[in-house]
Amino acid sequence: MPLLLFLVFGIIDFGWMLMKANLVNNAARDAARVASLSGTYEQVDQTVDSGLAAAGISPSDVTVLITCTNGDGTTCDGSASSFASRAVSGSTVTVTLSYDHPWLTPLGATCDLVGGDSCVGDTIVLERTATMVRE
Repeated sequence: MPLLLFLVFGIIDFGWMLMKANLVNNAARDAARVASLSGTYEQVDQTVDSGLAAAGISPSDVTVLITCTNGDGTTCDGSASSFASRAVSGSTVTVTLSYDHPWLTPLGATCDLVGGDSCVGDTIVLERTATMVRE
C-alpha cells in the first residue's frame, strides 16, 4: 500500500508540475512576443502578470527578468528605464520567469524521510526563458 500511494502521489505531483511549467513557459513566450512587437517594459510585465493570474499562479510568486542585447553589444540591465532607452529595433529581448512550485501532495515530505533534506525539498524551481528579436 505505501508503494502504491507513493506512485500515485508521484503521478499527481509530476502532472501538476508539468502543467505549471507549461503555464510559466507560455507566459514567458507571450511576454517576449509583446516585447518583440515594440511593447514597453510595463506592457511586457503586465502580459506576464495577466497570463499567470489567469492560470491561477500569483504574479507575486514569480520573479520576472526582462533584458535586451543590441547588435553593438549594449544591454539592458532589467530595469524599466534601461529597457525604454536601450531596447531598439533589432534588439534581442529575453524574458526569464522563475517560479517556486510547491508540492501538491505529501510526496516531498515522504521523500525527505527516506533521502534526507537534499532529496527534493519543499518546492521545485521552474525557470523558463523566451527570446525574440524586437521589430
